[in-house]
Amino acid sequence: MRTYRIGICCRDPEYASGLMLALNRISGGEIEAMVFSRPEVLVSCLPVHEPELLLMDDWRLDEDEAGMDREAEELYGIPVRRLTEQPSERGIYKYRSVKEICQELLAGLRMTGMAGSSDSGCIAVFSPLGRCGKTALARALAVSSGDRGGLYIGMEEYADCTVHSELLYQIRQRTPEIYEAVVREQTIEDGAAVLRVSGMFSELRDVQEEDLKWLHEQLLQPGRYQRLIYDIGGAALSDLSILRVFERIYMPVLPDDISVRKVGRFRELLREWRLGGLLARITPVEVPQDAVRTGDTCRILQCLEGG
Repeated sequence: MRTYRIGICCRDPEYASGLMLALNRISGGEIEAMVFSRPEVLVSCLPVHEPELLLMDDWRLDEDEAGMDREAEELYGIPVRRLTEQPSERGIYKYRSVKEICQELLAGLRMTGMAGSSDSGCIAVFSPLGRCGKTALARALAVSSGDRGGLYIGMEEYADCTVHSELLYQIRQRTPEIYEAVVREQTIEDGAAVLRVSGMFSELRDVQEEDLKWLHEQLLQPGRYQRLIYDIGGAALSDLSILRVFERIYMPVLPDDISVRKVGRFRELLREWRLGGLLARITPVEVPQDAVRTGDTCRILQCLEGG
């Protein structure tokens, strides 16, 4: 059974505390609710494993409802449901039975989890850390989906300098035969279809969000690829907003204090750059380093269980 973390930020601390306790009890372990005292301290209080949903009341009264929700999601990087004083299609009516609130929350969370599962068409493996098992995880995902049309796409900043490809030029030119070109240039390595789009650092940094959107439209068609797994180096992207084209982002992390601080700072930067919405798509995972050394694909993929 999966447990969903929900943050509650409400001006009425008694209501927030009561809702937290009731949700934790009624959900039978499917919800782990926590209370944050005020919106302005929410970011600094976010735990390492952030809530998957925030329940908030009117934290800004000079904005329209849709505007507040969008700004909150951008700031916190977590989907927001508003707690409302009156029945509303957009929000959660505060004065319903907790059982009804619990059922509605779980239904929405389960649907979101299914949509963002590891079977999503476009997956990125990306991390602000080095030597964390990023490439090993991306390769393992490609191997596991090889018989279902998976493609590993290497976009590392220090890629193989012997790669001489015109794919990026063809993508920018929107060449109609791009799928055929991809098939010609891919190789089969350890059971996975592998594509290296360029060996030049400068070319990778020229890739734009619209380029990848178009490429996905061409490759994710019936009879073509079903899954695209990108191995992305942190310095290979000139603009982190490109990550918005991916339905799910696996972020390998390490448990040491320095790595934890680096990941925390990366999350803060995403919020500062108004890209906090990406955090809802990021799943931190610890890739077992001994499995990386031995190339144990099954053990590497175990780190995704429950993600």
